[in-house]
Amino acid sequence: MIFGAFGRPIEGEFLSGDAYLIREIEHGWLVALADGLGHGAAAAEASEKALSIINTYAGAHGSVVDLRNVLRLCHAGLAGTRGAVIGLCHLNSQDRVWSSLVVGNVTLRVLSDRQLNPVPAGGIVGYKLPKTVHVAEWPYCEGDTLILHTDGVREDYSMDFLARKQGLTVQQAAERIIEKYGVNTDDATVIVGR
Repeated sequence: MIFGAFGRPIEGEFLSGDAYLIREIEHGWLVALADGLGHGAAAAEASEKALSIINTYAGAHGSVVDLRNVLRLCHAGLAGTRGAVIGLCHLNSQDRVWSSLVVGNVTLRVLSDRQLNPVPAGGIVGYKLPKTVHVAEWPYCEGDTLILHTDGVREDYSMDFLARKQGLTVQQAAERIIEKYGVNTDDATVIVGR
C-alpha cells in the first residue's frame, strides 16, 4: 500500500482541527483521521489527543487491532475535550481484509470493482457514542483505492480522476481533492491509499 495525505486549516486559522495517522504495523496498516469539533487550538488538541491514543494502541498491540477497543480508548481519553469525529481503517495484509469504523461525519469511500459503502455511526468521540458501532469488513484487492476525508471536503466529487490510468500519485490525488473539493468554511483533510 502507498498512502498520500493532505490537509489545511480553515481560512484565518494557523492550526487545523483535523489530524491523521498512517502507521505501518505488523502484517498491515492502521489509518486514522480525526476531526476535532470546531476550529483552532481546542479542536487541534482533541484530534491530536485521539491520534496519540491510537498510535500508543498500535505500538502496544502490533498486528492485533480491535477497532471497537480503539474507539473505547479514544472516547475515554477525549472526555473533557471538545471531542472529535473519527474514522479508523485497518488493513490486515496477511488475511487481505480491510476493516473500518467511522463515528461522525468522516467519509470513507472505496474505489473498487465492488460497490462498497461503509456506513458511519452518529456521535462524537469523547462526548456521546451510539449504542452500536458497526465495523465494516471487505476483501483487499490490488488496485483498490481508499479515500478517507473530513467534512471540510464536499462529498459530490467523482472518483474517476483517481483511477490509476490518470497517472496521479496518491499524494497528488489527495492534494487535488482538497484543491477542487475542499470548502473554505472548515478545516479539510484527506487520506488516499492505493
